Amino acid sequence: MTAISILSEGRYYRGNLHGHSTSSDGRDSPGEVIRLYRQAGYDFTCLSEHYWSNTRFCAQSIIDMQDHNSDDFITILSAELHCHGKRYDRDGLWHILANGLPADFPMASDDETGPQLVRRAVDAGAYVSIPHPEWYTLGDDEALSLAAAGAHGVEIYNHSSAIAVARGGGTATIDLLHHEGHRVHILATDDSHHIAKDGCGGWVMVRAASLTPASIITALKAGDFYASCGPEFAAVTLRDGSVDVTCSAVQRVILAADNHRADCVHGDGLTSASFDLGDDLPAFLRIIIIDAQGRPAWTNAVWLDHTS
Repeated sequence: MTAISILSEGRYYRGNLHGHSTSSDGRDSPGEVIRLYRQAGYDFTCLSEHYWSNTRFCAQSIIDMQDHNSDDFITILSAELHCHGKRYDRDGLWHILANGLPADFPMASDDETGPQLVRRAVDAGAYVSIPHPEWYTLGDDEALSLAAAGAHGVEIYNHSSAIAVARGGGTATIDLLHHEGHRVHILATDDSHHIAKDGCGGWVMVRAASLTPASIITALKAGDFYASCGPEFAAVTLRDGSVDVTCSAVQRVILAADNHRADCVHGDGLTSASFDLGDDLPAFLRIIIIDAQGRPAWTNAVWLDHTS
């Protein structure tokens, strides 16, 4: 097997892709959101306000705070898009996260479907993902329809949903889509509404050429990032039928692959681990690390041919 680096060397930027302010249903002003994330050591954040005709909790335009951008901190034009047709949602609305939208992206029409909205946002140049699948009971058929329409990623962790209602996961949705051949990325986000309570719990570490919205979006689309709630990856490499991992100090390093295959290395203060794949190579695999506080981090999946 030719050596494959799942994580490349280079500069990584820490960012939150999913968050809200007083422009929709958040409690912090847009300026305060920016200040708090910058103060917490982030490099970028996204004011992904709810974007729909219901003025009770939604913004009526895409919020542009790019005049706050600087050499060391940026915002990216984003929105949490809504349209009718979602099953098991109290408002009957799809939630679709789109980062890197144009400022004039039109609100969904009354008859637009979730998959149509995903495709329109992708065609407009956005990085589009499926947020909080567990929070609002995303059906398998619904997840498949959004992935088929071009969604790039899925939230494996949504901090607000995790701490508020214990429905913050997305592993089952990601595994389904991967087994069905959809190479979606793995995201962790805050979905913050009041940062003192629900901020800085899940983020992405993006390897980008520079700290600009265009560069971050390009790297996201390429899958050149990992998701984390705390631990840090240093390197993950596949070579000669093995996977080698180096990372910050953790207690568990897990290799998860297709058909519920999994291997785990345990230890206190682990900073490296290796896994032997054997002769039966999986279709895909990802690495999860979990620290002493129980906080995980995830690589994106890497896909393998069944050849050595």
